[in-house]
Amino acid sequence: MYQNVPSPQSSRGSLDTTSDMFSAMFESEKQRLYAYIYAFVLDKAAADDIFQETSVILWKEFETFERGTSFRKWSNTIVFNCVRTYRRQQKKFVSGLSDELLEQLSAVASHQDNTDQKWSMLQHCVSQLSASAHELYYGFFIENLSAQALADNTGRSIFGIRKSIHLLRRKLFDCVDKQKVEHDT
Repeated sequence: MYQNVPSPQSSRGSLDTTSDMFSAMFESEKQRLYAYIYAFVLDKAAADDIFQETSVILWKEFETFERGTSFRKWSNTIVFNCVRTYRRQQKKFVSGLSDELLEQLSAVASHQDNTDQKWSMLQHCVSQLSASAHELYYGFFIENLSAQALADNTGRSIFGIRKSIHLLRRKLFDCVDKQKVEHDT
């Protein structure tokens, strides 16, 4: 599938920091990139070819990547352009999908990646909660219990439950935001 990806080595034969950074980012994204390509072409041989071409382009263009921005978004743009170029070159490939529709599908896929990423971050943040906060989270957000039902179950006032839910929500939002900032840098 993607075994023969070029090794980003400098002319001296040793890896420099840019190469190390590219290797780490590319390694973490390569399976997702391949799946992204395959979803557009639905042909293993074509997906392999596009993946190889894209890998080379990503390495050659890596100097244009701005540190601190999303490697995923940057690489998706390059992959999408490679897929679009492939489709234009292959007259025999008729999917009935216009470039406009492909762009819309790409936007949806990008949004799904962000949603999956945020869900994963939320799960990490929930795992950091104290036992009582986790119990409140589970009751309110998972079991969909009302604040009144939680107050009745715990013996706390409804005002106390609502305040705790508000603080819990704020804590989770802040934690996810912090995770996102750490992930994007």
